Amino acid sequence: MESAEPSPRRSYGRVLAVSTAVLFLEAVLAAVLTVLYVLTREPLRPGPTADALAALLAVSQIVLVAAFVLSLAAVLPGVALADALGRVFGGRDAWPWTVSVLAALTGLPVAACAGARRDATGLLTAWASATAVLSTAALIGRLRREGLFGLVLARGAAVVAGIGLLGSFALWTDIVPKYRPPLLTEASMAGTWSDGTGGTVALAADGTATASAVKHFRTGEGSGWGRGCSGTGTWTLTPGRRNTWGQRVDIRITGCPLPAWRVAGSPERPELYHRVGDPDDNDLYELRRSR
Repeated sequence: MESAEPSPRRSYGRVLAVSTAVLFLEAVLAAVLTVLYVLTREPLRPGPTADALAALLAVSQIVLVAAFVLSLAAVLPGVALADALGRVFGGRDAWPWTVSVLAALTGLPVAACAGARRDATGLLTAWASATAVLSTAALIGRLRREGLFGLVLARGAAVVAGIGLLGSFALWTDIVPKYRPPLLTEASMAGTWSDGTGGTVALAADGTATASAVKHFRTGEGSGWGRGCSGTGTWTLTPGRRNTWGQRVDIRITGCPLPAWRVAGSPERPELYHRVGDPDDNDLYELRRSR
């Protein structure tokens, strides 16, 4: 019987390069989906765009290094072991061996954590997710095709960009509702607002305000500092010129240098906040209306 012609030797250097690219693109895609999801929820009031962009570039470099390390430590050994097992038990390297080996490798740290954690559902989810992510990189990386690395980069970048554009279009057209601060009126503002640590401001419908131990801050002081301030005064609501993001609430209490408050939260539980401390820390002092 004539033996089958052996397949050409696999280039594990190409497997490493392609796997790194796939893992990096998977991480970027996860980041894009996360951003799109966060835009439908109340944001964390991020800092300036320039700072966010610099942080994103720094994280991207870390993610690229992490993708290389994962490829070197898990994907490459997994593909090599799957090749060996496939040749021993089946005479050829079949893709199910790759998935099986990576499932076993990712199961080791999960099993080690099983004794310390009782959340079996969370562990199983983490194991399935890790297996799927690494298996995708391994299965694409093991393909024997010329120009595979460039093809993966081009098509992967196109997929990420396409999903980002489609998601942005869905948010811009309100096909998927984007988060917006609740619309406040003078009537809905009336009531008692609390900072959760004993400070309160009672806003009356006639425009008067009564503060009790509301904190005011010096330059550079974070939300854990501040001095309590009590007294009476007035308050006004300035509506946004174009949308609810521009709403401002001015609470003027004699002897209390309080800045303008921005609006956040939900229609059922609105919030007022302003920044304190170092702007880079994104530290906020918040008031929530008591129920």
